[in-house]
Amino acid sequence: MTTANCGSIFAAFCRQAYDTVTTEPFSSRFKEMSHKGDRQGMIQVIIELPCVLDTKITKSYKGKNDQQAALLYQKSLDIIAKGENKMEEESRACSILTEALFAASACSLVFLNALLERAKRWYKLEAFVRCLKDCECMLALPSSFYDKDADTKNYYLKHKKECFHLKHECSRKLEITLRRNKKTLGKGSVINCSAKVATVKNIVSTPTVHGKLNSSLKSCSDAVMLQFDKDKGRHLVATRDICAGSVLIVDQPFSSSIDKEALDRNCLHCYSSLKLEDNVRIPCRNCQTVSYCTETCRRESWEMYHKYECAVLNLFFEERSNQGKNKLSHLLLAYRTTLTAALSLNNKQHNNIETENKQQSLNVDFLKHHTLKEKTDICQRTDSITLDINQIYNPLDYTTVLKLETHCTDVDSNINAIRSIEAVFIAKCLTFSLEKVGNDSLDNEKFITLAASTLQHLQAINYNAYEIVENVHDETTHVWEPRNVGCAIYTTVSLTNHSCYPNIVRHSYPSGKVVVRALRYIGKGDEIVDCYGPQFLSEEKLARREYLWKKYNFMCACDACKYNWQFPLPETLNYKCKTCSQADHPFADTKNGMHKIKRCSQCREKVDYGKLKKQLCKSIEKRVNAISKMYQGCYEEALNMLLDHINFIEKFLETPNMESIKTQQCLIQCYNSFGCISTK
Repeated sequence: MTTANCGSIFAAFCRQAYDTVTTEPFSSRFKEMSHKGDRQGMIQVIIELPCVLDTKITKSYKGKNDQQAALLYQKSLDIIAKGENKMEEESRACSILTEALFAASACSLVFLNALLERAKRWYKLEAFVRCLKDCECMLALPSSFYDKDADTKNYYLKHKKECFHLKHECSRKLEITLRRNKKTLGKGSVINCSAKVATVKNIVSTPTVHGKLNSSLKSCSDAVMLQFDKDKGRHLVATRDICAGSVLIVDQPFSSSIDKEALDRNCLHCYSSLKLEDNVRIPCRNCQTVSYCTETCRRESWEMYHKYECAVLNLFFEERSNQGKNKLSHLLLAYRTTLTAALSLNNKQHNNIETENKQQSLNVDFLKHHTLKEKTDICQRTDSITLDINQIYNPLDYTTVLKLETHCTDVDSNINAIRSIEAVFIAKCLTFSLEKVGNDSLDNEKFITLAASTLQHLQAINYNAYEIVENVHDETTHVWEPRNVGCAIYTTVSLTNHSCYPNIVRHSYPSGKVVVRALRYIGKGDEIVDCYGPQFLSEEKLARREYLWKKYNFMCACDACKYNWQFPLPETLNYKCKTCSQADHPFADTKNGMHKIKRCSQCREKVDYGKLKKQLCKSIEKRVNAISKMYQGCYEEALNMLLDHINFIEKFLETPNMESIKTQQCLIQCYNSFGCISTK
């Protein structure tokens, strides 16, 4: 009946299947399976629907068009020949050459011409890093693409020779520029012009955790420990006092995906912004949908996952209503999660890269019903009884994904129906793609297991997916604004519970990695808490609780909700005794030099309030000066001032207070500038 070859087929499939499964004779059976949490049973009901049985998947992607590419290539040459403003016309020509590259087949002569021409344009514009990236792309092209005849092969070799020369010249120019900059800036100098931030920060270095690595939690510092109880479930606590700014977690995604809006502005593989000064757009050799920042990213992406999704990728980005459904990037995330789990990588971690032409195959164990069920049951029993803290918790181990909360039996059966329908369609797409690259067809039992696994992933993603974010600097307000790029499964970060006043903050780094830092002081034994969305700084308690209940199925009982903190907090700053940590007199009591020496009302320890007030005033000046530094683009210098200030506040003042909150917001702005960034 239906062939999945147009942009609306996913929506039509879901709508027709949902209308059928919510009517008899299917609805009663499905509700029974949903209440039991029987994913295999739910999938069995869905695949028996007539519209599902009749649906066949075919290719759905924008392929290459050499004729269009040739026209674009010629247009770029005409612009250069007729242009009066050379710099402006060179840049415009580069944009058109990029369009030509995406339209051209990688084995065509027009692709060779457009790539070499774009590299030459970058060289003329003194964009040497961009030129090098195009040269890398050219030199990576296999000679087998151009061995049709002697003339074609010679044409390829000639272009390759020119690229070798360009590469040598670019490297030489960059070395000269680097030596000149070192002499001009001097040792230890800092570029403080905020307008140059995007250029200077093009290459982002991912930090490492502070202290020693945790022996059990592979992504964590040893300042973090995993615990379990019936009320909180799995959660993280501090093994020692933690200062603000400490890097506690550097987590790799088990799987990740990109948002539709980011397809032409971010690299599909590492999520780096393609708008930054030194980045170029490298096309997939098969489709026109995705972009890469380097040839390395293109190759790694193809080897790891893109060759299994390229032919059907556009189905995940079609225009459709998302009411009651997962985000489009969540669907792609589920697809990649199932793919990662289902592919055998010869007992290697799934992020290890093999040769591009080596064929991967389905992991038979994964597709055996009893094996998957056994793994899931073990994970659930481990959570409900005890937690072996000595067991290695590896975020790239599929077992950690199986442990993620799904609320399968708690949600409405209609929601499970939507997820099941999506899972079946995703499994059909995955089966189609695997067959296209040489894997055997799946029998009915294996298909059901594949779809049931995808259903579990979709359910887990709904409660555990995190955004991949880049930050965009507003030159007018001097504020870094977050912008979503995609989403990912971070199984270590997922161990953190929610608070409407979190003590950690997350930031995205290249390749989808996430870095978690302490936002303020965390005492030994305190829980490490994240924020799942609403904070007391922006939402009232009832609104926060309603959102969290509907989205995550729990009633928040954090301190902000328990004591109903109202923002803005009073400006009064109360002293906290450093001996007994009890709140005492407000600093306002020490005006006019009166009552400088007092005793703590709890432990009777003497306190020099006059001295403390002077220290506080000096410390507040650090925050004010830090803001000035941030306006100048000197974020590292500002960060040190802010950390000194917040450590003083946390030590001597009762929290939460407005001074601490102001400082935390400044800290977040500094960290925003260190991670993945972009321009508008």
